[in-house]
Amino acid sequence: MLKFPTRRLVKIDVAYAKKAALGVAMGAVGAALFLFAFPGGSISTLMHDVLHLPGPGAGIAAVFGPFLIFVLLLSSLLTRTRGVALIAALAFVVSCMVLVQVHGARTNPKGAFGSLLFLAALALLGLAIEVVLVLSSAFRPARQCLLTGAVANAVLLIFYWLVIFPRTASWVKWKDVPVLMGICLVTGLLAGYVAWLAFQPLSRVLALGDKE
Repeated sequence: MLKFPTRRLVKIDVAYAKKAALGVAMGAVGAALFLFAFPGGSISTLMHDVLHLPGPGAGIAAVFGPFLIFVLLLSSLLTRTRGVALIAALAFVVSCMVLVQVHGARTNPKGAFGSLLFLAALALLGLAIEVVLVLSSAFRPARQCLLTGAVANAVLLIFYWLVIFPRTASWVKWKDVPVLMGICLVTGLLAGYVAWLAFQPLSRVLALGDKE
């Protein structure tokens, strides 16, 4: 009779569950921090009224996207497991919906928080991070994080421009695209690098990435 390695399968499942749980926790904590640090239209006020940047999209490029990339990329780095960035992204969406409903956290209607489009945007971001990490696996980790941050932030911004903002704000003007995309790439690179810097001490504390 064939013997199936059930003990090893259970061990692998438990290990993956722990890593997935870390992704869920990071997504949930990230959502709480973001909603209470940037309530309502505070990002739009900062971007357009204080910094006088064009829009729509400055807040996504400079604040929301980089923050999300830091959280999702760090969760992937800490676990070194495919799919965890996507899990963290979905946990972020669910946590946002719960906080808005239960605690009345204020959000900017332009961002479509809690909608199906918001879910699609974050799922796409998580998937972009997963794909770029796989395709850039031959790079050094720091360069891999830089590339992932820049590409993922650009993917998120373009999705908002093409799908969300035409419904909630307006179409971006062609003359504003170079400036906003430049900000997007720079802040994406920065988010990826900061995630890499944070990963190094945290990995020694959690030591999840080396356990199988």
